[in-house]
Amino acid sequence: MGSTARPNHSSDSFAGPERLYTLEVAVQPPRVAKSGARLYPPLAIRVHISDANTGEELSGEDELNSLFAQATLYGESGDGPPLAPPDLYLLSGRLSMSLDLLSDGEGSEDSAPLSRQQGSYVIFPDLMINRTGRYRLGVSLFKIGDQGRVRPASAGSGGVHGGGTSLEEVKSNVIVIQRSSAPIEIGSGEQQFLEHIRNRGANVPSPPSAE
Repeated sequence: MGSTARPNHSSDSFAGPERLYTLEVAVQPPRVAKSGARLYPPLAIRVHISDANTGEELSGEDELNSLFAQATLYGESGDGPPLAPPDLYLLSGRLSMSLDLLSDGEGSEDSAPLSRQQGSYVIFPDLMINRTGRYRLGVSLFKIGDQGRVRPASAGSGGVHGGGTSLEEVKSNVIVIQRSSAPIEIGSGEQQFLEHIRNRGANVPSPPSAE
């Protein structure tokens, strides 16, 4: 299910051990979409947090209130500075979103696999790209406060943005934006992920044809 960003290390003021952060695109945006229309499937990101020393994956529940994700838009290559922001028209919708837990840790052996997995996620339910072209969406994970304790693991990480410190970024597949609409395509695994987080109370939009 999508690409995974190279992990980043951060010292943790909540529980002591140094933590490792990895972003994974759980639900890719559509390959082709109409200009000015809400993207479906909606971009969704899994956030993996683990103990940097033992590799044990953690729920990250103690950090939820200090982490947020920011969406940006890049050109087709995904290189260079983002196009939006700073272009306030090109990408619209809620660009900054908080994280939620993927599970409550109480899944049984008979429950769905996602209900037994650690970590958190973020979904961007109403993004729209308003000009034709070929783009990639980027999502960056930020931590509020504790800026002096974050140690970047990769070039371009560790900067300060909007009161938060950058931990990691991941980019989507290429999205072709055209003037006409396109058929909806979504993989079974992505559909299962959306159903899982919808059942946990996430704001997951319906396909445009069902609205």
